[in-house]
Amino acid sequence: MFTDNFEKYGVTADSKKVLPGMVYVDLHENKSRKEIYHAYNNGASVIFTTQNISNPELPVIKVNNVYETLLFMLNNHFHNPQNKLKLVAVSGSNDKDIILDLLYKILGEKDRMSNPEKEKEFMNYFSSLNKLTIEDMYEHLDKVAAKGEHFMPIIVDYKLKYFRFMKSFEFDCALISGVNTLDMGDQTYVLESIRSFISQIPENRPIIVNNDDDIVLKALESSKNTIVITYGLNKKAAVTATSIDLNQQTTFNFCLQRSFTTNNGNLLEPFEMPIRMNMHGSRSVQNALAVITCALYYDIDIEEIKAVLQSYVSPSRRFQISNVNGITILDNYCSTLGDLDKTLDGLQLLNYNKLGLLISVNKNEDWQEQEGIIRVLNQWSSILGLKEVVICGCVDVDEKIPPLSINDIRRFKKALNDLMEVRYFDKLQNAIEYLTGCIKTGDLLTLAGGDEMNKAKAMLEYQLKHVLENLH
Repeated sequence: MFTDNFEKYGVTADSKKVLPGMVYVDLHENKSRKEIYHAYNNGASVIFTTQNISNPELPVIKVNNVYETLLFMLNNHFHNPQNKLKLVAVSGSNDKDIILDLLYKILGEKDRMSNPEKEKEFMNYFSSLNKLTIEDMYEHLDKVAAKGEHFMPIIVDYKLKYFRFMKSFEFDCALISGVNTLDMGDQTYVLESIRSFISQIPENRPIIVNNDDDIVLKALESSKNTIVITYGLNKKAAVTATSIDLNQQTTFNFCLQRSFTTNNGNLLEPFEMPIRMNMHGSRSVQNALAVITCALYYDIDIEEIKAVLQSYVSPSRRFQISNVNGITILDNYCSTLGDLDKTLDGLQLLNYNKLGLLISVNKNEDWQEQEGIIRVLNQWSSILGLKEVVICGCVDVDEKIPPLSINDIRRFKKALNDLMEVRYFDKLQNAIEYLTGCIKTGDLLTLAGGDEMNKAKAMLEYQLKHVLENLH
C-alpha cells in the first residue's frame, strides 16, 4: 500500500517492502532475526534494530529506540510533511468517518468537490485507515502537502496501526465526537487515553468537544489552560441546534451561543443560521455542529459550509432511509454495540406504526457479545415500542461466518422473552422473506449489522416490490 513514493532510498518497517538501497527499521520485539535477514536479502542498505547482531556482513546499526529512529528517518525522507499542513485530529467513538469526510470537503481546496481524481485518492485513504502504517501515513501527508493543500484531518483511534506514533504529530486543532459507554470497556483506560491525546494539543489551539458526553468532559478537567469549544443538543453547549426537523431532509438552526476567536484572530460573535442537509438522525445534527464549528474556527465562508452540507452524500449505510410503497427502510452500519445503541436512539424522532428490527449477530464480530446486545434491546424496547426482533447469522452471505448455536439462540429468547419475540435465521435471505411477509404500509424496518449486511437493503427492497407485484 502506498509504496509508489518510497523511491530508491525509502524507509520502511516492513521487510517485504524493502527494495535495493532502502532503509529498514526492525520494530519486532521478539528475538527472531528472520525479518532482518529478509530485509538484507531484499537489498536494504541500512538496518536499524535493538538486537545485537554479530554478522559483519549485515549493514546493522543498533539503536535504543527503533520507534524514534523510524520517525526520524521518515521525517527526513519526506521533509517533515506535517509541518506544511494544519493537522486536524478527529477522535471519539461516534461517527469519526463521517466527520473526517465532511472536514475533508469543507476545509479542503475548492476544486476537491469537482475533481474526481482528488476524490478518488481521498476515498482510497479513507477506506484504508485500518491498514495504514506510520510510513503509509507519512507518505499520504507528503502527497497532500506536495499538491499545495493546507488541511489534513486525521483519525485518532487506538485500534489503528499508526496510533502508537501519534505523539509525533503536531496537531493544529482537535475534535472529539464523544465516547459511547458501551464501546468503552475499561473507563480508567479510556480516560487516560483521552487525557494523553489532549495533552498533545497546544494550549493556544482549540479542542472541539461533544458537551453531551460526560466522559470527555471529565477527561478535560485536568487541562486547565486548554481552549475548549463545546457543542451538543443541550443549552449549556457553546454551539447547539434549535428547530430540528428530521423528516425528508434534516433541517435545523445552528446556534453559536458564546463567542470565540478564530484561527485568523477574528472574534466570532453569537449568531444563528439555518442548515439543510441530506443526512438523517439526531447524530447527523451533532456531527454537523462539530464540523461547522471547526470550519468557522478556520474562517471558512458560511455559504461554502452550507453548500457542502446541503449537497453532501454520506458513505453507504450511514442511517440511510428509503421508502417502498409506504414502508420505510432504515439501514445503518453497526460494527460496535455503541453503533447499535445509536441506531435505536435515532429512531425516536421518526414516525412509524410498527417497528421491525433485523440485527446481524455472528461470532466473527468483536461487538457481537450476547449480553451487550440484550442490554441494548432491553433499554430501547419499551421506548420504541419494539415487539419483535429478527436475529440473522448471514451464513449465506459469507461462508466463513459460523451460525449461532442452539444454546446461543435459547439464551437470546430466554433473556428477552418478557419484552419481545425473538426469531432467528441462519440465512439473510430467509430473514428478509419472513419480514416482507409481515410488514405493512406505515411500518419502519431497521437493518443493523456489519459488512455481511451490505446487500440486505437491496435484497429487502427487491423482495418487497416482488410481493407487492404479486398482490396486484
